[in-house]
Amino acid sequence: MIESGKNHSGLASPENQRANPIKGAMMKRLLPFVKNTTKHLPAFVLIFFTLSACASRSYIKVNYQLPDKIPDKPAVTEIRLSVVDHRVNPDPLSITARKKLWNFQGIYMLIMAPKGENDPIAGVYDLKTLFETVFRKRLEQMGIRVVDSASPQIPKLEVTVTFFQLDLRDHKWHFRMGYDTRLVKDEKVHVTQTFSGQTERVHVPGADDSGTTVSGIYADLINELDIAALLRKLPPA
Repeated sequence: MIESGKNHSGLASPENQRANPIKGAMMKRLLPFVKNTTKHLPAFVLIFFTLSACASRSYIKVNYQLPDKIPDKPAVTEIRLSVVDHRVNPDPLSITARKKLWNFQGIYMLIMAPKGENDPIAGVYDLKTLFETVFRKRLEQMGIRVVDSASPQIPKLEVTVTFFQLDLRDHKWHFRMGYDTRLVKDEKVHVTQTFSGQTERVHVPGADDSGTTVSGIYADLINELDIAALLRKLPPA
């Protein structure tokens, strides 16, 4: 049932417009706006979701996969693990990256997804714990148990994070990462190695490409360490 004085569009009828000329004039001005809003509604919705996607997260998503090839089980069955954050600049973001990722709280969501499976979240960590977790996973994959012990006879893998920074310049994300490793036993350092690398990726507004940039080199550098070869350099027990 249509109410008296209104047509199907919800606007005042011609009779009421004549009775109230001010109101009629206002409705005539609003009519094109209403029509344009309805016409461009899909575009408005797209812009809304794009802006929502641009909202800064409190974490950076890091994808990591264990090496596909599992080495032969070494003679070492137990190991101590130590990770030290020794970065000169403790801020993982440059000034320009910080402006973009303004809500970042220094935490990382670790995704460990075997190929062909969904993205299982391994956990959310600070940087030091992130390194501890992935190296622990690598050792466990080899059948080596990580123990909390002070015994110098048990080999100790020491990992020192030297730099880890994400930068945004020239419309590109730039990421640099480096770490050192030492294998210690009986209070002696037997092997030292250094790993570093950098990568870049074009920044696409609305995309989660900061985490993709970090992930692009993080796994490669972690898996570059040949733990089995490292342990073979230990002197016989």
